[in-house]
Amino acid sequence: MGAWGPGIFSDDLAADIRGDYRELLEDQVPDDEATGRILAAYRHLDSDEVHVLWLALAAVQASLGRLDDEIKARALSVIDRGEGLEPWQEAGPQGLARREAALSKLRTQLTGPQPARRQVRRPWRHVTDLQPGDLLARVASNGDTCLLRVARIDDQRVGAAPVIELLDWKGQALPKDRQLRRLRPRYRDDGPHRPMTYRVARLRKKDPDWHDAGFERVAQGLQQQGDDALPPWSYCGWSQLGDEVDRLVGPPKAAQ
Repeated sequence: MGAWGPGIFSDDLAADIRGDYRELLEDQVPDDEATGRILAAYRHLDSDEVHVLWLALAAVQASLGRLDDEIKARALSVIDRGEGLEPWQEAGPQGLARREAALSKLRTQLTGPQPARRQVRRPWRHVTDLQPGDLLARVASNGDTCLLRVARIDDQRVGAAPVIELLDWKGQALPKDRQLRRLRPRYRDDGPHRPMTYRVARLRKKDPDWHDAGFERVAQGLQQQGDDALPPWSYCGWSQLGDEVDRLVGPPKAAQ
């Protein structure tokens, strides 16, 4: 079904529609135009999917005080005609009852008093001050230093975050410049044989940045061929990456 629960937005397609609609409003697209763009973007839907469009669009519009009369009528028709219930009928009486309850709740929301129109603002977006080719060092909990190289900056709507590779080196004193340029990425010891690369992002203002998490920029200009296409195999924040470094390097050294 593409759904993981009976809720209106417990569905991949419905969640995508909601996200796309909200992004248009965040970009200050007028209400009517935003509705038109969503309808155009999802005009390819098959007959057994289009009911999701009307339900999701009506639900998100109602939650933001922007319920369009035509969208409302379409959604109510879907609910009253029982469109899209076949997979839930196959799932059994309990699943069907929960879906019907979710639809009944949406019907009440659509036919009841509508909330005031809500302003939709863009969420906070962090743009890193790191650059491709930057080399970061972090002293792990056992006293050894690990090195990580910024391969590229992944610039997305939600933020611009570095894609970083952990280098196959640890020690006390930093290597000389020539040796730095010869360092290769560290590969995972478990699972698929692939380099240890990370997209490291700040999702909230209160999340620590690289310098807050104990990382230090120790060199620049270490770009390599192929950096633009380097995929991140892990996604985390700076605190989580610091914990990963500690785990990989080993436990703290015993006190003398």
